[in-house]
Amino acid sequence: MREFQAFLGFSLLLFAASAAEADPVTIKPEACDFAVTFPDAPTQSQTKSKTDRGDDVITNRADLKLDVNGKTNFFRIECTKIPHQGLVDEQILKDNMTNLAAAYKLEGAVVSVDHNKLTGAVGHIQGRAKLAGKDITLRIDRYTSTGDIFDIWTGAEPDAFPSDAGGQFLKSISLGGQSLQ
Repeated sequence: MREFQAFLGFSLLLFAASAAEADPVTIKPEACDFAVTFPDAPTQSQTKSKTDRGDDVITNRADLKLDVNGKTNFFRIECTKIPHQGLVDEQILKDNMTNLAAAYKLEGAVVSVDHNKLTGAVGHIQGRAKLAGKDITLRIDRYTSTGDIFDIWTGAEPDAFPSDAGGQFLKSISLGGQSLQ
């Protein structure tokens, strides 16, 4: 009987260890130029709307809230396909990011724009927010291509931000199979 209990205890320990170490999942949303690897399987959804011109707009979203080393981490992507979008210039992108920070009521939001060799201008926001009642530091990066707006969100409790998991998430972004980092 003790051997069975020891075996059962060892089996449960192995199961708990394997459950704690999730398998990364690469997501390339439908008809999106961008891809990213989540640390575990996210929840995915899709919304459809129309532009003022009547063009169909499709947004694919994936979210993951994960406990990493006892701290809440948050990961999200949103890939919005906008027909006839074209490239977005720096000032428009900066204005979009400022409006996004206000819409999400980010406290202490810092907005900036820099450049990426593959996508051109990249917008950034970093600020504080609440997620399920917890304070988090949130970063939103916006990449654009000629037909997509790709927002990538990383967040963690302030004393754990930026997290290693968030860094790996950001390093995994690719456009047409080429890494953006």
